[in-house]
Amino acid sequence: MADREQLVIAPHHPDRLNRPPARLGAVNHERFQQTLAWNVFRTLELLAPAFWLRRFHVRLTGDEPPPAPQMLHVSLWRSLPLPPIQRIDGARGDEVVDIIIETEHAVWTLFAASGRNRENHEKETVARLIDAGAWLAGARRHYGGVIETEVTDASFGGVLKSRYSRSRESVTLRSASRGPARPTLSGWGALRWTDMAALLHECEDAHNLSPIERALARNAVGWLRDVGIEPSAPSR
Repeated sequence: MADREQLVIAPHHPDRLNRPPARLGAVNHERFQQTLAWNVFRTLELLAPAFWLRRFHVRLTGDEPPPAPQMLHVSLWRSLPLPPIQRIDGARGDEVVDIIIETEHAVWTLFAASGRNRENHEKETVARLIDAGAWLAGARRHYGGVIETEVTDASFGGVLKSRYSRSRESVTLRSASRGPARPTLSGWGALRWTDMAALLHECEDAHNLSPIERALARNAVGWLRDVGIEPSAPSR
């Protein structure tokens, strides 16, 4: 069995300094979730975004993807400020987002679900995270989602998907911003880590990616399989 905390790609990346501490009593679980986020998204960042990002977006939201990007940046555990309108009456702390994907067209703010998410990401906290992500996105499209072990109607991701997918007004109603500064959310979804493994497996087999890119994807898929995460079935 591979080391569940092994960073198999870019272990010296400065985002490692942002890695949040794990809760007592859930150290192994939360560290594993963080390592999953690192090894999956640090690998994807090195692959051609025109190939994988559109596939990721369709898996996450079921919607048509934004235009194919020319540039892409991935941040892990990044602190985002709330919109200025929410800080007028006093300073407020930044919100930490587990995974942020940015292109010239869109921004995705993602949560890697864990016990910490379930206990602390209550309705108001998730709303603030969406507000901060929307402020970062500006005029770009803004999407959100959760990646967890299993997606069910009662899971963290499943509950949020139901809440934010059924009505665009759900975001505005839960936000502390009003008027022209109110946040926008173009789409919301939930994925499993097995779905991310399937995406990397597609990259591994993609003949229109370079041999180096396919080797990077193969390395990530191999590590995921070693820690017990097999690619999900294509029919899902």
